[in-house]
Amino acid sequence: MNLLSFSYPVYERYLTWQISKYISKAPKHVAVILKETDLLDTKNVEKLQLALLEFRKFKVDLVSIYVDILKDDTALKTEIVSGIASRLEESFSKLPHGTGYEIYGQEGEVTTRCEGKDFFVYVSLGLGGREEITRAVLEVLKDVKQGSVRPEEIDETHLESCLLVKQEPDIMIRSGGQKLSDFLVWQSVYSELYFTDVNWKKVRKIDLQRVIRDYQKRQRRYGR
Repeated sequence: MNLLSFSYPVYERYLTWQISKYISKAPKHVAVILKETDLLDTKNVEKLQLALLEFRKFKVDLVSIYVDILKDDTALKTEIVSGIASRLEESFSKLPHGTGYEIYGQEGEVTTRCEGKDFFVYVSLGLGGREEITRAVLEVLKDVKQGSVRPEEIDETHLESCLLVKQEPDIMIRSGGQKLSDFLVWQSVYSELYFTDVNWKKVRKIDLQRVIRDYQKRQRRYGR
């Protein structure tokens, strides 16, 4: 065993101790941005499952996941979404009791839903933030048309109530060193951003712990 391979478990234990020491400063809502290719391999889906368990261990309440569907062909997109949804549903069913999740398709329809108590996972398969806001605006217009709300009564709170994800993420993680997508455009305006050059296929437990520890050290300003 070389020195590098020996040092990883030691550093992992150190990070675990540091995070646990300041657990009150750990993020409650984590957003993760992935590509479709990150979840086409069963091993990478299992890696996502392990990541969720790691987040849960450090008191994260909600994990929002966006899977960017890169294909332009509609039929192929539908096939990919269906395949990923099936793999995720099988994987999530193995998570600890009390875990809830919702998986949304490209049109915002719920493909799978499971009620939870202390930990929740939201997955968007190809439905970005601009589409989500557009859907919310249409919902507001529908309310106006039905007479349940007057135009002058519409405010941020009303629009937010029509979004698929109501909570604001504390931190957004983008693996592979790529730019952010338009996921949770409205909700993430004051979120912390974390970019890592490590591709999702190579993400380790220690990388996830670094994200949480980095967040704990930050002083959030919320746009100020």
